[in-house]
Amino acid sequence: MSASMNNEQDLEKHPECPFCGSRDTEQESAFGSEISKSQYYCHGCNTMFERLKYDGKSPDDGR
Repeated sequence: MSASMNNEQDLEKHPECPFCGSRDTEQESAFGSEISKSQYYCHGCNTMFERLKYDGKSPDDGR
């Protein structure tokens, strides 16, 4: 597994907090206020935040 692949997986598991920039985050819930979002908790600033679920691929629109 390449270093860039590990970095991408780490970003997915521990996204950067939008408030303080810390990577000391963990997923609280797979679903947030919408089905397309996940909830995370930041241990750096003790704040909850949501992040869009996106795999980087274009959605299949059936066309």
